[in-house]
Amino acid sequence: MRDFTSGKMSKPLVAFAAPMLVGNLFQQMYSIVDAMVVGQFVGGEALAAVGVSLSIVMFLSATTIGLTTGSALIIAQFFGAKQYDKLKSAVSVSIIFLTLLALVLTALGIVFAPQILRVLDTPPEIFDEALLYLRIMMGGLIFTVFYNMYTAYMRALGETRRPLYILIFSVVLSGILTVYLVAVLNMGVFGAAISTLFSQFLAAVLSYLYARRSMKLLMVKKLTFELKLFWLIVKYGAPTALQMSLVFLAQLFITRLINSFGHAALAGITAVGRIDSLAIMPVATLSLAVSTVVAQNMGAKLEDRAIKGFKIGTLYMLGYAVFISVLLMIFAPQLISMFIDPNDAYLADIINVGQQYMSIMVIFYFLFAILFAFTGFFRGVGDVVMAMIFTVISLTIRTVSAYALVHLAGMGPEALAWSIPMGWGISSFISWIHYKRRGWVGKVAA
Repeated sequence: MRDFTSGKMSKPLVAFAAPMLVGNLFQQMYSIVDAMVVGQFVGGEALAAVGVSLSIVMFLSATTIGLTTGSALIIAQFFGAKQYDKLKSAVSVSIIFLTLLALVLTALGIVFAPQILRVLDTPPEIFDEALLYLRIMMGGLIFTVFYNMYTAYMRALGETRRPLYILIFSVVLSGILTVYLVAVLNMGVFGAAISTLFSQFLAAVLSYLYARRSMKLLMVKKLTFELKLFWLIVKYGAPTALQMSLVFLAQLFITRLINSFGHAALAGITAVGRIDSLAIMPVATLSLAVSTVVAQNMGAKLEDRAIKGFKIGTLYMLGYAVFISVLLMIFAPQLISMFIDPNDAYLADIINVGQQYMSIMVIFYFLFAILFAFTGFFRGVGDVVMAMIFTVISLTIRTVSAYALVHLAGMGPEALAWSIPMGWGISSFISWIHYKRRGWVGKVAA
């Protein structure tokens, strides 16, 4: 466990975020490995099918992920305030609530998968494979929820290193299984989905066992449900859950727009999306670390330390954003080609779309860093509603501008790339105004 309410913060913040970053990168590797192996050994159509399905899975699971994040913030505040009984009660209520919600979402996702794919105007040539992958992945949602749940709780108490080892083992196993099932046994998207599902199951079980043995504050002898804590979790978690749901809802609208350009464009942008998810992960991870630092210090009534931690985190995020932007601009073609079969008939089209998309987007990563720095701070101080609103503003601008650039300005897939920094920039500016006006004061739960 790590207490940020005293001592230096610069190096401890990095030390705290580093294992969490590696863990998040490895967690992203589930979808990265699926996309790479499927694209290389099955083809561009299968890669497009995986891309469509993953967008839907993330949309349907976003509610549970957001509520998990909100629960972790409450736990971090109770930990900073040394209110351990309330901390245990919050864990109990959260487990009951999120488990039931995950089961409901699983059933809905499996039953309505065909209708969702049709609404997204999924190309006929990839429909069956997308449906198969989607249903299998939704069947394993409960495992993803349990892993994220216990990882978030441990992070709230400052523990990030041990769960990392579990995740590394799980991802390595997933990679081995995916290559074997897809490349050797020719099981296609079915093999990719099964390997991911099994690995996430192991990660959930091992995370629970570690927390039970070594994180006594997270272990409750009997699950109890307190209505007051439930509403507190909803208060903190619902805005974050809604925010994440809207993030992926916007992504679904964008996916529908991409589908109108054909499966080659979808494959190219899917490949870039996997690269992008890795590239921006350090910024997103530092945002979570800032939330924890700020939450602990605000819970301990140390506002100056909370603001200091926010500023340190922001500098780290900006420095990384500039570095990764340069790197991706240099190696874009080579990175995209890693996801595509060199003998694919649409290879040139896929790489061309992907490279053009990436070369525009990465220039503006610094805006993403600024936006997520503010988002992390607002979540940490308990101003989760405004954190949600700023993200919604960004997504709304991105979605509307993408459709406008395509249908009114006559642009192609590159319109999707130009729409992204439009949303980041305007939302960052509004976030800065809210921060300077101190509209976030007085939102701490502890």
